[in-house]
This record gives sequence, structure tokens and C-alpha cells, in this order.
Amino acid sequence: MQDRLDKMYDNIDDMEKSIAVCRDRKKAIEAEKLTGDNVYKVLIYFDKLYVVMEEEDKRDLLSALIDEIQVYEEEQANGQWLKSIGFKLPIIDSKMDLSLDKDSHVECVVGMQRKHR
Repeated sequence: MQDRLDKMYDNIDDMEKSIAVCRDRKKAIEAEKLTGDNVYKVLIYFDKLYVVMEEEDKRDLLSALIDEIQVYEEEQANGQWLKSIGFKLPIIDSKMDLSLDKDSHVECVVGMQRKHR
């Protein structure tokens, strides 16, 4: 009877260790996960971050963000060379494509100004 009880305690101990390992793994994954707040903060300060980055890091960042760039064979009358830029962002499920030709996208420009009382 004592042997069976000891075996049960050993199993409980092993399970508690496995649970602790899984919890630690979960915390590590959550820490590395991109959250909307983190992305928003990076985008706000992107210009300041990009300026201080090394050239290799800049290339790696752009490679991670841009999937494809389509270019006209010849420069357009308005001086435009780029047709579209396809982004690969891990926070967006569907494929994001930015067309510079006004193909099928609606573009909107908003001017905002803070009024002081």
C-alpha cells in the first residue's frame, strides 16, 4: 500500500513539474507575441527608431515588412515609378496590398488640428 502511495506522489510531482514547464513556456510565448499596443508604439516612434538602426537591421526590417514591390518599366508622366507595394505584416490575417495607381483602393486624406482655448 505504501509503495502505491509513493508512486502516486511521484506522479503528482512529475505532473506539477510538467505544468510549471508549460506555464514558463506560455509566458515566454506571450512575451514575444506582437500586441496591438506594441505595434502602435513602434509605429509612432518609427522615424526615430529607423534613424538609429544599423544598415543591415534596416534591410532586415524592410524585408520582414515588404512582400513585393511592383515597378513600372518606364517612368510615368507624373514621375511615378512604383505600381504597388505588398506588405507582409504578422498582425494582419489577410494579405495587405497598397496600390499607388488608385486601382481598387479608396484613398482619403484628413487634416487634423488641435484648437487651443
